Amino acid sequence: MYHSIRPGKYWYDTDGNLIQAHAGSIIYVDGKYYWYGENKSGVTGRATGSVCPIWHRGVQLYSSNDLYNWKNEGTLMVEYEDENHPFYVGRIMDRPHILYNEKTKKFVLWAKIGGLLSKKEGFGNAYFAVCESECITGPFHLVNRVKGIPVGDFDLIPCDDKVYVIFEKPHTEMMCMELNDSYTDVASKMSSHLPKPFPPFTREAPAFFEYQGERYLLTSGTTGYFPNKSILYKLPSFHGEWIEIGDPCEGDVHHNSFHAQFSSVFRHPFRKDLYIALGDRWLNDLPPQMPSPDEIFERGCNPEKRATLELYDPADYTDENTSMATYVWLPICFNEDGEPYIVWRDEWQVEDYGQEEMRNV
Repeated sequence: MYHSIRPGKYWYDTDGNLIQAHAGSIIYVDGKYYWYGENKSGVTGRATGSVCPIWHRGVQLYSSNDLYNWKNEGTLMVEYEDENHPFYVGRIMDRPHILYNEKTKKFVLWAKIGGLLSKKEGFGNAYFAVCESECITGPFHLVNRVKGIPVGDFDLIPCDDKVYVIFEKPHTEMMCMELNDSYTDVASKMSSHLPKPFPPFTREAPAFFEYQGERYLLTSGTTGYFPNKSILYKLPSFHGEWIEIGDPCEGDVHHNSFHAQFSSVFRHPFRKDLYIALGDRWLNDLPPQMPSPDEIFERGCNPEKRATLELYDPADYTDENTSMATYVWLPICFNEDGEPYIVWRDEWQVEDYGQEEMRNV
């Protein structure tokens, strides 16, 4: 039984199995925490000597009363054997996000869907798959495929009586769109933000949170599963200018977000000012001699070199065995001016952060 959060350590569920909820998020429902994410069980990369033909095993769900000990609640969206289905095991499926719609009384799940691994299709025709369920524990059913807009990593954001989706337009910029009333499709209004020339500068993995009336977006550089530095932005408006604040990870000497990539920020429902940055340490086998992400960013300033990780063979550095990826959960702190920052903790407890308060949750 766990009594704390230990970033970067292997984390087992109450049955003694490694938790498989990668690039995940947490939703609080009826007095329980539910953690969901990509099930990477059996996704071995090159660890077995040949490239793994599968990307995922569906969207997995876990429940907890304390954020430390997690019970496996099963698969929300199972893997499919039909290669035309969005949740086909050999198709890229990333970053599931769930919202509850008070009007329809349904839970709505969005996931980023890419191409077939066997055809090396990547994200050229990526789209959103939208699923619904009347219960957080499922089953969820596919209700829409939002196509026509190239999509990458994203976050769903309820704010100001609207819901927004902020997503990466692969390798170019960030986009912001509003959802319709059922949360099953996008509405017409769209805006473009943070244009970048190419990876690794392109921002991805957006994670939104709001603190004392200010809106923030935590982002990652685009370097595949390799870790890189985070950049935080302030969002005075969703469709207006976004202001860069800088790297929020204090003391991060390797400039790689503490060897992780954050996928979402969870605001604790009854501890005031406790925000948790949820991240994944995707690669646990990187050698110290590999090029540093910070160096790659600096060299990328030279258009003639365009120093992305594509210049390096990933097989030289990692097996990309994502089934063994660990989780890096860290509390977001705030300085005297209310600006967010993140520091490393070898081990920490929820009770040490924020002030306890009861809310109608």
